[in-house]
Amino acid sequence: MSTKTHTTAVVLIPQDTIQQPIQDIRKLYDRNYIRWMPHITMLYPFAPQSEFPKVIPILKLTAEETTPFTVTFCTFNAFNHKKTSTMFLTPEPNDKIKKLHQTLINHLPDYYDTARFPNGFTPHLSVGQFQHHILSKLQPRLQTDWTPIQFNVDSFYLIYRSPETDDRFVVAENFYFKDCTHTQ
Repeated sequence: MSTKTHTTAVVLIPQDTIQQPIQDIRKLYDRNYIRWMPHITMLYPFAPQSEFPKVIPILKLTAEETTPFTVTFCTFNAFNHKKTSTMFLTPEPNDKIKKLHQTLINHLPDYYDTARFPNGFTPHLSVGQFQHHILSKLQPRLQTDWTPIQFNVDSFYLIYRSPETDDRFVVAENFYFKDCTHTQ
């Protein structure tokens, strides 16, 4: 299972009921607002759709090993690139997300790309891309106006995009954690 594609991913998606403040910011500043739903990337790139029958049982097993937890989006941070920055909300605390990430990689070691950065895996929910001088002015303003949001993490999602989805990511499958009695 070493084939990878940028048209699939494993992500955490906040519940619809808490997305509006995030989406209000993303709509203004995130060039990927249309392509991606608000999310925390766990594994990306991931297996092509043709390999879903192989990876779905492994993802189910991982979900069964995980208990629900809660994080709060309190703080805006940024990754600085050469010419731009990506601003994001930091889930706090992030230890359980990091543990879930490591469990996913333990089960699917070929898809470790999100851990290959100098500081390792950094859980985050991107809200926009900016020139450095704009970020330095906007980030403090957004932080001042922000009301923290709690995110009850009780599942993760396998998502994909294709010409049939207008190149927008959609949910292929949702994997609920153990002891989670959730209906949709």
